[in-house]
Amino acid sequence: MYDYFFSGSQYIRVNREETGPGFIDHGPAPISEWNWPDGFGAKGIDAALYSGSVCYFFKGAQYIRVNRGLTGPGCGVVGPSPISDWKWPNGFGANGIDAALWSGGVCYFFKGNEYIRVTRGDTNFGTTDATYPKSIFGGGWGFPTPFDNGVKGALPSGSKCYFFNGAQYIQVNRGFELGGFVDKTYPKSIAEWNWGSFGAKGIDAALYSGGPLVPAPPEGLISNYNYFFANRGENLFDVSATFNFDNDFVTTANGFSLQFNGYSAAETGTIPTWQQYVIYLSPGSTQLWARIDNWYGTVPAGTDKELIRSDVPLANLSTANTIKAGSSITFTLINDCSGHITGCTYTVIDPTGKSLGNVTMDIVGQTIWGTTTKATYADTAPIVAFTVNIGGDYGGSAATLSASAQGSITYSSSNQLTALTLEPSYTTFGDGTGESANLVYGGLSQAADIVISQIFGTAPTASTPSGPQLEARLKERHKHVLPPPRHRHALPKPLHLIEGKDEL
Repeated sequence: MYDYFFSGSQYIRVNREETGPGFIDHGPAPISEWNWPDGFGAKGIDAALYSGSVCYFFKGAQYIRVNRGLTGPGCGVVGPSPISDWKWPNGFGANGIDAALWSGGVCYFFKGNEYIRVTRGDTNFGTTDATYPKSIFGGGWGFPTPFDNGVKGALPSGSKCYFFNGAQYIQVNRGFELGGFVDKTYPKSIAEWNWGSFGAKGIDAALYSGGPLVPAPPEGLISNYNYFFANRGENLFDVSATFNFDNDFVTTANGFSLQFNGYSAAETGTIPTWQQYVIYLSPGSTQLWARIDNWYGTVPAGTDKELIRSDVPLANLSTANTIKAGSSITFTLINDCSGHITGCTYTVIDPTGKSLGNVTMDIVGQTIWGTTTKATYADTAPIVAFTVNIGGDYGGSAATLSASAQGSITYSSSNQLTALTLEPSYTTFGDGTGESANLVYGGLSQAADIVISQIFGTAPTASTPSGPQLEARLKERHKHVLPPPRHRHALPKPLHLIEGKDEL
């Protein structure tokens, strides 16, 4: 990814991963190279905001909007215009702001020791959420001194965010809203980024430069409608998905399931066309279960049938219905040299870094559903696309998650992954999961990479509404509130419950 950093009248472009300093591949160079109108920003800028296909730059009481891609100054500059166009409350930022942070469907703007949260799209001003401005110190960010009294630069960076103040910076895990948590050992010195004299005493602004966003599915980026990930129909290798929980992930109805849903290319016979690898929790329980639930056939043709369904106990949580902040859960698919998925390893790590559970489930040797026959290598297949979803426990249930359910998902593969709006044409299953939840996902850039991170959380809200309030807010922002299954596949009831066995 490319990030830009501004200090005084100069800027640098840095090629970097989600964490770490990366390396400077352009600059330091004068901001005047960008040829903004009326000399705007030539002597420096105060803040920069990535916003999909456009970026915003702020200086004093003015701002400009620029159409731009991954690199370069862009084109189609609108402005300079007065910041008052944004109609922020109580005169907030009228004379300038200190930092701006893109966070999916919301953006944050900082001035002094206060900030506001604005619900908006890529190119509109949006609406400032109620109860703002708020104090950074009292707003739940948990920043150490001096960051609790103001920030001078903010950078979204996949599953992390970076905030700058003077010669220091902090690295923060966070989802759509709430403060998340500051990683251990921070603050650190900007000197660690090896920029030489540039920014040694501090930076003025930071800009993530991801380019245009991939369009969301028609239903919105909600629960059981997330992006698909693929590499032009090639078999995917070394695939994993890690859920990072930045705040307590609490379910108050219908448990939850974390689902890795893999799609195979067009095949015939009983070769799996849809491969589900699932971790779920039943309501009121502390027991996490791991599952393989593979299918063959296609939904459009009405030939879809269950191939393998197997559940094993994975881990016990310390508190019922709750994954603690700082925990992580990882699905690691196992493939052979031809790309056939032969199993999955499920891992649960608690906030201290201790393993709560690690289980590998192999496909070969599992019982073919409805028979006594054991699965063989012929019952495996590669995947060419996948999507990851969060929903209710099973049976098409809809989970209700607390407002603190915030975090990120990191997708990894040895292939270059690209986010897609819909299931690609080179897969044939033609369906997705039926479990749902009051949860949304962040938009992603069109850029391909071997590691992609996506934030998730309950819908950003001005307060912490529930019931009809939350439903209305979701409908307003995403046009759908937990949409009813549209030929969506529901996870079947677990065997240990069918057979009347107690949970472990």
